[in-house]
Amino acid sequence: MGTRSRQRNFDMSQTGEFFERMFERSPRLGQVLSIANLLSAPLSSDELLELLMGGLSELLDAERSTLFLLSDDGDHLWSQVVQGNEVINIQVNLGEGLAGWVAKTGRPVNIKDVYQDPRFDATWDKRNGFRTGSMLCQPLKNRDGNIIGVAQSINKRGGYFTVDDEMMMRTIMAMAAISVVNGQLYRSLLSRNFELRQTQEHLQEKLREIDLLYAIERRVALETDVEGAIATLLMAMRTAVPCAVLQVSLKAEDGAMLVHRVRTEGATVEVLRFERWLGFAGRTMRAGRVLDVAELKANHQLVLCEEEGLGVEPDHGLCVPLIAQEEVLGALCLFERVSHGGGFDEHDRKLIELVSGQTAAIVARLQAREKAEREDRLAALGGALSGILHDFKTPMTIASGYAQMMARTEDADKRAEMANVVLKQLSRVTEMSKDVLGFARGTQDLFVQNVHLNDFAEEARELVAQIFQTTPAVTASVVAHYRGSARFDKLKAMRVVQNLARNSRDALMDPALAARPELSFTLVIDREDEELVLTFVDTGPGVSPEFRHRMFEAFATQGKKDGTGLGLAMVKRFAQAHGGDVQYVDTPGGGATFEVRIAITTLTPSHALAVNP
Repeated sequence: MGTRSRQRNFDMSQTGEFFERMFERSPRLGQVLSIANLLSAPLSSDELLELLMGGLSELLDAERSTLFLLSDDGDHLWSQVVQGNEVINIQVNLGEGLAGWVAKTGRPVNIKDVYQDPRFDATWDKRNGFRTGSMLCQPLKNRDGNIIGVAQSINKRGGYFTVDDEMMMRTIMAMAAISVVNGQLYRSLLSRNFELRQTQEHLQEKLREIDLLYAIERRVALETDVEGAIATLLMAMRTAVPCAVLQVSLKAEDGAMLVHRVRTEGATVEVLRFERWLGFAGRTMRAGRVLDVAELKANHQLVLCEEEGLGVEPDHGLCVPLIAQEEVLGALCLFERVSHGGGFDEHDRKLIELVSGQTAAIVARLQAREKAEREDRLAALGGALSGILHDFKTPMTIASGYAQMMARTEDADKRAEMANVVLKQLSRVTEMSKDVLGFARGTQDLFVQNVHLNDFAEEARELVAQIFQTTPAVTASVVAHYRGSARFDKLKAMRVVQNLARNSRDALMDPALAARPELSFTLVIDREDEELVLTFVDTGPGVSPEFRHRMFEAFATQGKKDGTGLGLAMVKRFAQAHGGDVQYVDTPGGGATFEVRIAITTLTPSHALAVNP
């Protein structure tokens, strides 16, 4: 046997001998010491109080002793009394009855016959067929002097409670108060620890929810369309809440229902289209509230399952509507929770409802963006078509004019000459159509030929004159300093002339320029080393500084009513396809100058070049 065990046995034997000697010398003192020893025993609070009151009754020779404790809110006293095999809870309001009076005033009472005291409440006696005679009540206080309870002993055997009894009870209660306070502190600590654990668990649940929502938001944010976003969402949810089937059903623009579905064993998301809202998802979308599959009758479950082509007969499932700005967009449905004891718990429900709210917001945002993009594309397409038709107007006007002249002349040679002009303009329309189509496809087909600049200059003068015929205040001219030949796509070069001439004409029509003494447009054809240089100069307002960095981008426009934003982009494409480039500078004195440079010789006579937009 170890030293510590021998010591403990020695202490217990010594304590027992001490109590025996005290009982022999003074029985009451021995009882007090025995009660004091109980207070240090490793007992539960209930066991301790039961033994303590039993010891107090024995010490005071009373029939019964009860310890009332003050409630946490300080409104009443409470205690538990064992009656037979039943534990009865007693509650006494502060100030009511003798125990309540002691708790309220903090003063002890010692009464020989309680029925002679108006403060006594006989309800307990009448209910239990008991007769209370004498009573001794003592307040129980903590070290701060605050009342924490009341000790009560009733019916002193063989007489009445004496002053010595009062002193004994006061002594015992002073010692008991320490244990009561310690017990309260211990219970409070346990309660706080329990609350702390609950708070920690709740916090962990919230963190898991936040992590999942953040992960979904982060992954979905990389998607550019609704289909990709839904697929990413379902894959994330399959990990967070494993189910046999997960699906997101969305309302289509034509009123149909699109179902995005993934299964536990599946690696991809299947998309199904139903012409009307049906199944579990359809019912949820129509009702606009959560549907618990387990609450439906078995035959109803089967019908909805077959309507939706679910492939499983779920015993449990949860469908939550996707609502954004009070509009039902669809439903998030999960069927047959995997490895969770069957069914969805409260945490699952909360998480699914949070994800449904997030999903609704994502779907609404992406759908709004897709709608805006479609509207933008339609608007851009409408503007482009308007501008293209406007571009076609020039050659078509020329062709129409010559056709009318042909109808009024009988001269065969003149008719043939005019017919040639008409055919040339119609050919330009055809080539312009090909240019636009090639630009949209990101390619440009070049028909390279040997071009005499004298002929090119004459055609350019004719085209420029036609463009500026409605602006008599503007002097338009074409100057050819270089009259040799060069190899390039003549029709596309003429389109460059048309685009830049039209831009200058529109700029020179600005009412703010009416006070200028001279408005002019000039095309200068020249050669520098191995480059053909086409310089377009006007005396208009020039290009605004804030627009210059993007003037050559496709669909970029400076606010022209009929502008498509393709003119300068196609000019730049033409120059680059011919081994050159285009530059812009301000015209001295005010205006815009565009300088288009291309290689004087293009290697291949007829070839197709793929040029990135």
